[in-house]
Amino acid sequence: GDDDDSESDEEDAPPRKRPRTAAAQPRAAWATKYYGVYRARSKFEASYRDRDGQSQSIGKFATEEEAAHAYNAALAKHGLESIRKVNTVDEKGRLVAKPKQTPPDPTADKKPRYYGFSRDPKSGKFRARFRDARGELKSIGSFSTQEDAALAYNTAVSKLPALGRRKLNKVDSAGRLLEKPGV
Repeated sequence: GDDDDSESDEEDAPPRKRPRTAAAQPRAAWATKYYGVYRARSKFEASYRDRDGQSQSIGKFATEEEAAHAYNAALAKHGLESIRKVNTVDEKGRLVAKPKQTPPDPTADKKPRYYGFSRDPKSGKFRARFRDARGELKSIGSFSTQEDAALAYNTAVSKLPALGRRKLNKVDSAGRLLEKPGV
């Protein structure tokens, strides 16, 4: 009799919430100041990507410094120092924190002034792109200025058939780009 009651209590209990994984949390919650090191509950996990791009776990450590040293050692052991970011060690043997990512320039233009590109939020560069006849997005390249991206877009699109259906960036007699209307 008692066993039957306990089974029905389990069925009526609300489902347990699964713990949030590092990937489900905001990046700031699990990122650390060293390459290859992430918070894993009360410990620090070190991992790296091998030559094939597969994630390889090194282990869990009590401090982020131990994990960073293990990460550097694993890269050295597998000869990956030239293709992966290595944690810098100063002349006294202390780890140097990775540089903080600079936020995008707040004075940068919010509205694109030309056709054919978008801004990459991570790198801050301008990606020149267009859609082909089947509607597939085709990449032209990444550029440091809107003007360079717009000129690359004009060059690529002007070589395509059905040019009349595409908007080109207007250029003045001196070859300078004119901003699109409404900017």
